[in-house]
Amino acid sequence: MLIKNAEIYQRGLGDLRLVEGSVAEIGTLSPETDEPVIDANGGALLPGLNDHHIHFLSYAAALVSMDCSPTAAANATDLKRLLGAQSSGAHWLRGFGYHESVAGDIDRHWLDRHGPKRPIRIQHRSGRLWILNSKALDIVNNLLMERDSNIELNPESLASGRFYDSDQVLSELIGRNLPPVELASNKLASYGVTGFSDMTPTNKGETFALFADLMQQRKISQNVQLAAKDPAICGGHEGNLVKIHLHENRLPELDQLIARIKASHHLSVPVAIHCVTEIELMFSLGALEEAGTIQGDRIEHASITPEHTLSRIQDMGLIVVTQPGFIAEKGDTYLDDLEQDYHPQLYRCKSFLDQNIGLAASSDAPFGSADPWQAMRAAVQRKTRSGRAVGEAESISPEQALSMYLGSLMEPHHPRQIEPGCTADLCLMAHPWSQIKLRLTSSDVSRVFRAGKVIFQR
Repeated sequence: MLIKNAEIYQRGLGDLRLVEGSVAEIGTLSPETDEPVIDANGGALLPGLNDHHIHFLSYAAALVSMDCSPTAAANATDLKRLLGAQSSGAHWLRGFGYHESVAGDIDRHWLDRHGPKRPIRIQHRSGRLWILNSKALDIVNNLLMERDSNIELNPESLASGRFYDSDQVLSELIGRNLPPVELASNKLASYGVTGFSDMTPTNKGETFALFADLMQQRKISQNVQLAAKDPAICGGHEGNLVKIHLHENRLPELDQLIARIKASHHLSVPVAIHCVTEIELMFSLGALEEAGTIQGDRIEHASITPEHTLSRIQDMGLIVVTQPGFIAEKGDTYLDDLEQDYHPQLYRCKSFLDQNIGLAASSDAPFGSADPWQAMRAAVQRKTRSGRAVGEAESISPEQALSMYLGSLMEPHHPRQIEPGCTADLCLMAHPWSQIKLRLTSSDVSRVFRAGKVIFQR
């Protein structure tokens, strides 16, 4: 295949030939006999984008679930209206993205009063809380009685319908049907995404096998990197990560965290540590300083990063994978709920780059939008949905914002180049970069190639 008249990333206008999944030639090229030709008409040709932190199966499920976020439901009245529109059907109604700013700390009784008479489960946008109505709880209780197992659920949760950190237990009871993974993969492809890192901490050996199966069946078009809790699982799969999911209200003993990091490093597997609060970040840095670091160790989110921690992160050679899109999506809530001193520390970008800290970006979908172009805009503009500024000093250029999505899955902080011999994971835009950078929108994505094959065409 020959791509003509493309504005090739960091090279300028030229032609590019793809052969057997790789870039074979770059230059001024003529079509060979019967060779397919695509005229890029001067459009920017970029390396395919990589989403470095997503929960893919949950994202797929969210595509056929009800959006309960403040964007979809600004208040309790809106949420009641959304629920009322879901009255038909006896099967489960699944919601996602809920935040208490919509209708407070809702529980089973609230859902019983205002929701349809069918089993309902709604996930908080943090991903840690599920809220079930009474019909859903009846199913859970019946399954608990039917099964001769050691599954236990908190009695208070069974009474209120509010379940914290119970994903795995609820899945074992209720079962988990495969969500529309092909739809999710196609959606990501339409954004120019040719690879993603699934950072779900409950991933097990079966998950690795499932993803391998889905990729072989071509239901997932992207390259995939997986994280898991157990380093022994990751150790058998080159290029994967151990995910350590910390919660400020129940941190492990420091020695336990140090031991987990060392056990992972012993198998040459990098760790990716979830840090959304200052305490989680400080705790993680202390453990990493004691355990030592290896290439590829990461801080996930870095939602709040005090100035004094930047040099420590840089000294240890840690990579930061953050979500600038949250500034636009959740910034108003942050400004309203957090003390003003924290505002400049939220989802930093420029400070990391200025300190030569390896930086990459991601969606955290379904807890954020999976559209990387939306996150790029947020990284440049630093504006909330209502137009309020958040940490304007952390604004970066469109080129820097793009580069946060161009790293490989194994080296997310090093932007890839388009050069002879590289894998043909490419994103062709409809216009030159001089126009693309002014709007940073996924609607400008024209064609997307993974290993030389078109996985999206507008």
